[in-house]
Amino acid sequence: MGRWLPAAAGAMALALTAAADPMVDVVEDRYAADPVLEQLMDWVTFQLSFDGESMTPDMAVGEWEPQLNGTPQFRPGVQGSALLAGSDSARAYYPRGPNATLGTRGAVSLWVCPVQWTRINGGNTTFVMTGNSTFYVQRQGPAHNEEGRATRHENLQYLVRGDLTGNVGLGMGTSKWLDGEWRLVVANWSWPVISWSIDGGELQSTTVKQSPDESYFGRLAVGATGGEPTLIDEITFYQRPLTLREIRLMYETFRPGSEEQQ
Repeated sequence: MGRWLPAAAGAMALALTAAADPMVDVVEDRYAADPVLEQLMDWVTFQLSFDGESMTPDMAVGEWEPQLNGTPQFRPGVQGSALLAGSDSARAYYPRGPNATLGTRGAVSLWVCPVQWTRINGGNTTFVMTGNSTFYVQRQGPAHNEEGRATRHENLQYLVRGDLTGNVGLGMGTSKWLDGEWRLVVANWSWPVISWSIDGGELQSTTVKQSPDESYFGRLAVGATGGEPTLIDEITFYQRPLTLREIRLMYETFRPGSEEQQ
């Protein structure tokens, strides 16, 4: 995905270089090719593309300096670089504030790709969460007893937890997810309702016990230092929930191979 936000000095330098030298190859902004996706960008509050193998956000409307736990590892992503979550990689903590409007309404989109998922006994891998564990998107690893019977099924989870909201969430089995295949995950919240869509599929929803406010959530955390190795890419927070039309356009526009198919 192109870096459409001039907040980063690198993006500004790229724009100035391109203006001076028409031979510079600037990444095409595919958001601008569709008016629905172009308008969606007006609602972005925080974005991490990991391009250039960096944990610096492409966009942040609030304070953005990361605090790292571990050394981040990167691999090729949906476009550019992706962060390796799990294994011996890193987790980054960011000031949340207006970057992720969890106390009102909003959404987060991200691409997820299994790298080497254990199908017998494996740990949990968090992708996006709050530091106080009141909100997160993760993959729960499987567990089996000595007789080979499943005691915990592997699945993708979108969870909201705590005394106020109750422990509620949405889940999808991942036993058929293949290593190397990218999946689009979009998680919406408009309290008391949370909903999500995987790969542009129909929105599934549930409700929390009581609506939280901003004080309920901690700082923003991205990545994991343990769990099953998984690539995550293009993490983007929005100030409102995404519509199914927007989600499907995003999936069809940015999924790997979509450029060749258009």
